[in-house]
Amino acid sequence: MLKKIEFSQYNFRLLNFNYIFARKIEVNLINDLHKFGLLKEKISGSAKNFFYHHIILSLCEELLNNPSTEKTVIYFNNTQLDQFHFFKYFKEEDVLKTFNIVLSKIKRLLPIKMFITNISFDFLTHLLSSQDGRGIEIINSIRSYMDSVNIESYTFAKVKTFTKQNDLVFLNKEYFNQLKTKQLLIV
Repeated sequence: MLKKIEFSQYNFRLLNFNYIFARKIEVNLINDLHKFGLLKEKISGSAKNFFYHHIILSLCEELLNNPSTEKTVIYFNNTQLDQFHFFKYFKEEDVLKTFNIVLSKIKRLLPIKMFITNISFDFLTHLLSSQDGRGIEIINSIRSYMDSVNIESYTFAKVKTFTKQNDLVFLNKEYFNQLKTKQLLIV
């Protein structure tokens, strides 16, 4: 599984969310859920807060610790979740629903560009290396999505309200101010 693809000719790079989740988020998230007795058949509201915490923290760290002069788009394939260990603890539809809720909320609130698709990162890489038109079509869709996102419209008043509601207040000072500054510089 690849971590990223760079498109310097279009001034952006794709980071594979599934790779980041599998390598940096999943084990810590499962450990925290276990520690607080939240590994139940259904994902509770408290468990969802842990999803927000670990996903936001890891995405912010990834973006801040791997600087790039290119714009960054997080690429999430919502069809290949079966490789995750979460299915030992939760039903597939609950995990997918939680991912879609959490990632959609992050996409709306934070200046992080996130492209959600049913095409795997590896298959996209294959399409691009074989010069298949479907790969070019996906890249054009991503470019169109990037053009439609107005990073300047993100307000941290909404983020602060969200973080207070979900007990994520420490992220305000640690990551969000740095992330906003970095994303505005790359726009």
